[in-house]
Amino acid sequence: MANGTGGSITSFFTIWTEPRATIRRIVDADPKRNVIALAAIGPAINALAGQWAKALGNNANLSVLWPLSVAGSVAIQAGLGVIGLFIGAAILKWSGGLLGGVASRVEVRAAIAWSQIPGIAAEIVLLIAVLTGVPAPQAAAAGTLPHIDPAFYKILIVEVVLGIWGGIIGLYCIAEVHRFSASRAFCATLIPALVAAVVLGFVVFVIYALGGHH
Repeated sequence: MANGTGGSITSFFTIWTEPRATIRRIVDADPKRNVIALAAIGPAINALAGQWAKALGNNANLSVLWPLSVAGSVAIQAGLGVIGLFIGAAILKWSGGLLGGVASRVEVRAAIAWSQIPGIAAEIVLLIAVLTGVPAPQAAAAGTLPHIDPAFYKILIVEVVLGIWGGIIGLYCIAEVHRFSASRAFCATLIPALVAAVVLGFVVFVIYALGGHH
């Protein structure tokens, strides 16, 4: 039964409320299915929303090459999303392995990609907001508060909720493919950040120490 439902459209809905069971069905059936597309879609929509926001704010000065600029931006961001997926999966396979995780890189990629569905939904909401004319906060003069349209607050709340939801789904998906608890998955996501902080601190210390001799 798992092999028959792993790639089903149902997974796009059950991932919201049953992330562990859903990602288990997916990796048991075909862990590569839809992964690249899911990694690319969110950044692509974000790039499209950004381009449309610029166009709506400056439509009088649009170049005839603007469509090519939009296509290029969307393609670049989609590609970066896929690259980020592969890098993130390699890192989380390593950090999860330190805590006893058993997932392969392919399984971790599936966990990361499918947990991005709420993020994709958030990007779609943002794109719809841009296309319907919901204005972003405008820069204000010194000493005054920026004007913020009330509709923007609603969009912001939706974005935050979907972001938190996606983060929780991500922890459960990573936990499932590594076959450990969500709390251990949370620790696995912290390890790379701690390592990066230590490395950055060491580099800053070395630069400061070397600079002190001049």
